Amino acid sequence: MCGRFTLASDIDTFLRDMGLELPDALAHPRRYNIAPSQPVLGIVADPTPRIEVMEWGFLPVWAKPDTKQVINARVESIAEKKPYYRGAFRSARCAIIADGFYEWRKAAGGKRPYRIGLRDGGIFTMAGLWSRVNSGDGSERHTCAIVTVEANEMMRDLHDRMPAILQPEDLAVWLDPNAKDRELLAAVEPYPSSLMDAYEVSTMVNSPSNDSPGCIRPITDDEA
Repeated sequence: MCGRFTLASDIDTFLRDMGLELPDALAHPRRYNIAPSQPVLGIVADPTPRIEVMEWGFLPVWAKPDTKQVINARVESIAEKKPYYRGAFRSARCAIIADGFYEWRKAAGGKRPYRIGLRDGGIFTMAGLWSRVNSGDGSERHTCAIVTVEANEMMRDLHDRMPAILQPEDLAVWLDPNAKDRELLAAVEPYPSSLMDAYEVSTMVNSPSNDSPGCIRPITDDEA
């Protein structure tokens, strides 16, 4: 499960290293508490990699007005080629840019939020699926979901699922329009625990209306 994430870092260096540019119209405000239905930044291969702004909440291209949006796509469902994801897995894979995500640990008195990210604090990408959906008024909605996998050893204490974080070499595979199914599924193995870290944060992240640096500040033992 991934229901909230962050992109609070300066992304210029990351994009430059990736050979990508962020158009002026997509100026990146730092985000500390990204929630479903909100815009996210992703990399799509269309056919060459570029930056796209998408709504977090995937709809298949054949969606009807009452079709439910999903924010996470289980890799097991993708591997089974369920109709909801089949078309996007074949030809509309993306990578969503982040520098952390939140998960909640069950505790006495209520759930306590943690922010999880790379041990070096860097930016990473999460495997995703995206779509262009006609809105009925002639416009298009660009929607996406984050692919999830079984939790690695570090994450299991928090949740049994985690986003499919892509290693740099796996990002290239995931975006390759000619990649085979077995190559794609191999690219979304659980990320190594040794390269990740987690720390407790304030319950202010519980509300999507809170989107400030306080969301990612580690709390002290006294505050906990």
